Formats: sequence, C-alpha cells, structure tokens
Amino acid sequence: MKQIANWSPLHFLAALGAGGMVVTFFMFLLFWVPHAGQPIPIYSDWVSDFQLSGPGKQGIIIFALMGILIFGCLHYWWLFLNFKHYRQYSANGGVEKIMGTNAHTQLMAMPLAYAMSINASFIIAVVFIPGLWNIIEWLFPISILTFVLLGIWAGRIYLCFFGHVLQHGSFDNSSNNSLAQLLPSFAFSMIGVGLSAPAAMSHNEVVIGISYMLSLFFITTALFLGLIKLIIGMNDMFKEGASLSSLPTLWVIVPILTTAAIAIMRLSHGLHTLELGHGASNFVLLVIVFSLQIMFVLMGLAVMKRMNYFQLLLERKENSPVIFALICPGVALVVMGHFVVNKVMVASGVISKFGIAYMGFSFTLIVLQLITGWLLLRLARDHFK
Repeated sequence: MKQIANWSPLHFLAALGAGGMVVTFFMFLLFWVPHAGQPIPIYSDWVSDFQLSGPGKQGIIIFALMGILIFGCLHYWWLFLNFKHYRQYSANGGVEKIMGTNAHTQLMAMPLAYAMSINASFIIAVVFIPGLWNIIEWLFPISILTFVLLGIWAGRIYLCFFGHVLQHGSFDNSSNNSLAQLLPSFAFSMIGVGLSAPAAMSHNEVVIGISYMLSLFFITTALFLGLIKLIIGMNDMFKEGASLSSLPTLWVIVPILTTAAIAIMRLSHGLHTLELGHGASNFVLLVIVFSLQIMFVLMGLAVMKRMNYFQLLLERKENSPVIFALICPGVALVVMGHFVVNKVMVASGVISKFGIAYMGFSFTLIVLQLITGWLLLRLARDHFK
C-alpha cells in the first residue's frame, strides 16, 4: 500500500472526528425521541415515535439516522486506513524516531480514536439492532473490560514518554508553543467517559461500582495532567509565541471538558442508583485521592525503572538518606487502600466484607505493608549500623 505523504499518528484524529459526528447526530434522537424505561433511545423507541409523528419530526429522525450511518462508515474506514498506515509507519522506524520527543504523545491519538470507536459502535448498535437492550447488562462488563485494556494501552504509551523524557531531558520547551501536549489528557478523558456509561445505565451494583471507580480514575488523571500541560503550554506560548501549524490545539480543551462533564453527569446518576446517602461524598473523595496516588506511583515507577533505580537500590549503590522517602508512599498507600476497600468497595456493594475479593485486596495491602517494613529495616540497618 502506498504511504500517504507526511502521514503521522495524528491522522487518527480524522477517525476520531467522524466518530464524534456520530454522537452529534445521536443527540437529536436522545432529546427529541421519547424513551421511557431507558436512559437512551433504542431501536423500538425511534420506530414507534416515527410512526406517530408528523413530517417535520420524521424528517429529523431520518436526518439523525442517515448522519449516524454515513459518519459511522467513514469512522470505521478511516480507522482501518490509519491502522494500515501505522503498521507501515512503525515498520519503517517512524515510532522509534519520535520516542522521547515532543511528538511521542502523538501516539495517544490511537487509543483516543479507538475509545471513540467503542462509543460510536454502542450508539449504532442500540439504534439499529432490535432487542439489543434486552441483553445490555451482559454487555456492560465487556465494555468495561475493553475500555480498561484501552486505558492500559494508553497508559503504557504515556508512561513510556514520561519516563523517557525525565531520563534524558529530551522534551523541547521551545517547540511546545501550543497545547498539543493535551492530547494524552483527551485520550484519558475519552476512556473515562466510556467507562462511565455502565455507572449511569446499569442496575447491577457491582457493575456500577466498578464502572464508577475506573471512570473516576481516568477522569481524574485526564483533568490533573490536563491542568499541568495547560500551564506548561501557555507558559511556552507566552515565551515563544503560538505555533501557526498548531493553532487548532488551542481548542483541544473544549472536547476534554465536554467528555469530562458527560462522565461526571453519568457518575452522578450512578451514585443515586447506589443510594449511598451521606456516604457518597466519602466515595468520591477517596476514589479521587486514590486515583491521584496511583497516577503518581505509576509515573514515578516508569522513571525509576528506566533509570534502573531499584537495581541500584538492591545492590546498595544508591544509599542517599533521601531514600527513606520511599517509606512514606508505601505507608500512605496501605492506609488509603484500607479506606478504599472498606469505605468505597464494601460500602457501595461492589464486594462483600470478608469475601474472597475482600480478602484478596487485603492480602495485596499486607504484601505492600511487608515490603515497606522490610525496606525500612534494610535502610535503617545500612544507615544506622
């Protein structure tokens, strides 16, 4: 296949845009077609409303359906086309060339486009497949698993970039005079809004709880990273002036806020379904704090692994007193972990106290606790002997 001139991973944004257009046409069905009994209109809803409506309303329904079909086809075609070009791009060494550079985060356009693909596929399925809603509760776990895999993929891409940049100092601030570095935030936000759908639509407390926590993790990550990148990007633009070719990135904050707002509305509905009462505030606070902790642990871990810090630690080649700072995060995670397990997962009905899952999480915390204690004793022996 002939390679498109100047192809880059950012071409995946074409597929993303087409998937977004599917959502815009679905809005007419969502707000114009009655759908009692479901949070969104399904096949039987628009068919029934079409038969009872006048020519004007029928025209809007046809307009929405045609838009969903046309842009849905374009989305899948452009996704397939870009995937084929990416394989050739990667085989020719394109990925290796951008590793650790400002352009490394362009790879985040891929999980971003695929996350949109899942959302668009869900819309197309419920609108055009009769009776699909009857098995929707079985589809929610599949949806959660798919988005989690996308989240892991996106996380690996970003952590690779983050670790490489902090190891080699390869990030070029003089070329960061745009908001292009907000693309990872957009990707995590899109994954978060996808994960929030089961929390808003499911009636299963376990599904709702898992969906809620995972979605809030990615939304928290998206907003926190977005805030940092926004400040850095604006600072570099004030110093260097805005890049002409990257001016469209000045508006990327708009879709990030839209996806985050939709996710928050969905999660609010999930809290209402769980009927946590005054415990809802604890649920939200603990999950957000724990999400930030996990995010920083993963980012730090990515850098430490690239710089062989743990190997140097085990071989006693790194023995500065600052190493005692490793103890505090371990202690804090153990304590917060117990709060999350008991005040979030047990309280919301995701797991039962002293059940298999509960004991599994508790055992994980015990392992972390023992590792932290062992490290403290090891360091104390080396420094105070």
